[in-house]
Amino acid sequence: MKLTNVFPLLIICFLSCTKNVSAQMPVLDSTFNRVLDADILLPKLIDSAVKYSPMVKRTFGTISLADENLSINKKNIYSGLSLNSAYNYGTNYSAINNNASSSINNFTYSQSGFYNIGLGLQLPLTSIISRKHLIKSAEAQVTIAGADKENAILFVKQEVIRLYQEFKLSYKLLMISGKNKETTKVNFSMAEKEFNQGQITIEEESRVMEIYNKSVIEYETYVNRFQTAFMQLESFAGTGIASLIKNGK
Repeated sequence: MKLTNVFPLLIICFLSCTKNVSAQMPVLDSTFNRVLDADILLPKLIDSAVKYSPMVKRTFGTISLADENLSINKKNIYSGLSLNSAYNYGTNYSAINNNASSSINNFTYSQSGFYNIGLGLQLPLTSIISRKHLIKSAEAQVTIAGADKENAILFVKQEVIRLYQEFKLSYKLLMISGKNKETTKVNFSMAEKEFNQGQITIEEESRVMEIYNKSVIEYETYVNRFQTAFMQLESFAGTGIASLIKNGK
């Protein structure tokens, strides 16, 4: 029996959107194997995971915060600037010398209003001394934030690769165990027939049945392993593998 005839139902559900599932099984098997062998999914999964990752998104926020702190520290010196204005009304006195030969001056006065506008700068000495260090500290925070972003992206890429490799391995092991289960099932059916015909002993039939039961347990174990790897990879990448496979045809 061909592998496509025993293609696991869970894979069919993941990969097929058609109603006539059984008719699509050979195509699905061929497409799925081709996509995995060529690693078509891997770069798409990495790109999706980097965009989806909350860890990476957090680092972008950290970078924005560090940039704002740097801008604040650079402009902090302007916090000591002040603009003063005032309006005054009063008497203005002035001296007028009407006679050039006389040393006596006549005084006049007038009532008027006038504005005073001034610009002041008041900064503690510690602010002036530490400004350069504050700016350097803020610049270092920007550098650290950028490095954290690159580190987060690297971690996401490595994690996608690990999950993807586990996904591929679990699929291949599932296919092998599926073949083994079908083979042992055929052997068990033959052993039952031979036992009923008196051609083999009950011990021989029991041995064949035990091998078959072990293959069934192994198959179900790999089904579970494949399902877990599949869901973990989708969850981490934040995208559907079925849609990526469809687009990768």
